[in-house]
Amino acid sequence: MEFHWISLVIVSAAIHPYRELSLKHTHNPLASYMGVSVIWLIVATFQNVIMSHELQIPITSFPLVITSAAGLILYYYGTLTAMKLGQVSIYYPIVRSSPIAIVIFSWFFLDVKYTNLTVIGIIIIFIGAIMLQKSRLSFLGNTKALCLAIMAMIGSAGYSISDAIAVQKIAPSVHLFYCYILVSFILFFIFLFNNWNKKNTLNCLLHQWKLDRHKILCAGLISYSSYYLILVAFELGADAAAVSAVRQASIPISVLLAAYFLKENETFRRLGWASLIALGIIVLAGNDSSMLS
Repeated sequence: MEFHWISLVIVSAAIHPYRELSLKHTHNPLASYMGVSVIWLIVATFQNVIMSHELQIPITSFPLVITSAAGLILYYYGTLTAMKLGQVSIYYPIVRSSPIAIVIFSWFFLDVKYTNLTVIGIIIIFIGAIMLQKSRLSFLGNTKALCLAIMAMIGSAGYSISDAIAVQKIAPSVHLFYCYILVSFILFFIFLFNNWNKKNTLNCLLHQWKLDRHKILCAGLISYSSYYLILVAFELGADAAAVSAVRQASIPISVLLAAYFLKENETFRRLGWASLIALGIIVLAGNDSSMLS
């Protein structure tokens, strides 16, 4: 994996945890994530207009758009619910542990062959992510939060693979435009379903926006910027598993932020395990080829 891809991904990883931190204490997490998705759609629209991108895409790209949107829904819903039920520093590392799932799926179903050094680097990062837990196997204390975090991890793996393929055919902002039309509508219908027995549901949604608009706007702009860098790395030819692994740099950052802002404990012990993540990134960076031809 080349260093200019790594630099893009590390910058992305450095700013990504601010989204989860911004949305941790919103009044209605689902409504907040829907607000974030709408902001992504608005930003992608303006970007396409400014850059004069053609919005017409090949028919073969639509299955990728649908797959990405489905993965994003699993990721968003699983993440926001797991973060609501448990500590950020316990379940966020599980959510971000998608490289292993990507490698397994790509190896068996997409006929992608990784070098031994790449697999070793990804495994090192995965171990570092898991051992960042509050205590050994502490994530088993809340089964529901664990299942939701795993669901979010699988969704993350799915949209990462799909996005990496899609941006080889269409511009990243065009791909995001279509994805977030679907994501915004699906989250809106999930919100309506969860609030079907309440009167004035739309007024409730507008009220949530007024309460949390600054947090939602901040989270939307930060996360769009973060993921757009990932799509640019994919566009340059970076492999989905390697990119997802390097994104684990966001985990020690999330641990520090959670310790400072949310007063979560055992920060230094977790940062000790986070050194494994840094080692895994170094292994990937020193690898001349992420995949075998």
